[in-house]
Amino acid sequence: MANLSKIKRERLIEMLHSLKEQHTNDDSILMQLSEIENELINKKYGLLWEQHDEEVDNVMVNNIPVFTEDATKEISFDSNKKYNFILEGDNLHSLYLLQKTHRGKIDVIYIDPPYNTGHEDFSYDDHIVEEEDTFRHSKWLSFMKNRLEIAHDLLSDDGIIFISIDDNEQANLKLLCDSIFGENNFITNFFWEKTQHFGRQKINYYSNCEYILCYAKKIFSSELGKLKELLVEKVKTELTDAPLYNASNRENVLTFVKGTVKFNIPDGIYTRTNNDS
Repeated sequence: MANLSKIKRERLIEMLHSLKEQHTNDDSILMQLSEIENELINKKYGLLWEQHDEEVDNVMVNNIPVFTEDATKEISFDSNKKYNFILEGDNLHSLYLLQKTHRGKIDVIYIDPPYNTGHEDFSYDDHIVEEEDTFRHSKWLSFMKNRLEIAHDLLSDDGIIFISIDDNEQANLKLLCDSIFGENNFITNFFWEKTQHFGRQKINYYSNCEYILCYAKKIFSSELGKLKELLVEKVKTELTDAPLYNASNRENVLTFVKGTVKFNIPDGIYTRTNNDS
């Protein structure tokens, strides 16, 4: 089946080459034509939006933010032990500084960004983004892209990130994260039951869930060549799982060293159940 988009791009590129031959002595036109050609040959699958800049981006071109300790807010229990710290200020300023000091060192990141519902929950460049704003989604994506790219840099090779979101931007966020973290590093989309009491404000439906997107920095181990165990206990002490009950389990013979099996059944007798499985 013909790829119509590819055919159209190739036809437009041919036209550009023809125009270049007609203006070989005009550097200004040649540069503009080359810029158009670069846009045409760039990857076309993915999330496209009108990108916006923030005043904070422009300010940081010539002004570098710095951390300033406020000793009056110190909370200390034991000076000999490891400590945590809280950063207060513009989140992009803070992320920019953390990128300088903690690149590749963060194991877990959780963020709860504005959901961009259009009801004064999202401010872009100090202006409330309302539902009627025709660039509502593109402003939100520009806002998120800058911050998620730094978050990606902050994660360690075994690091993971969790991002809360609802229906307003879930689909856009998934595509954005695929492009930043890599589609192959997507772990899962958790469903979070936010309430068991269903409101009747909506005409056609009611919703009781939100989402938590989860991505890994590198979900495959380059050394071992296999999937990493990132969301499970390193040492499993719970005896609540029953993998043999799963019909898809290929194991049919299990061998245990004497004295290593622990039974939680009071009398030590495992009787047949009424379940044929």
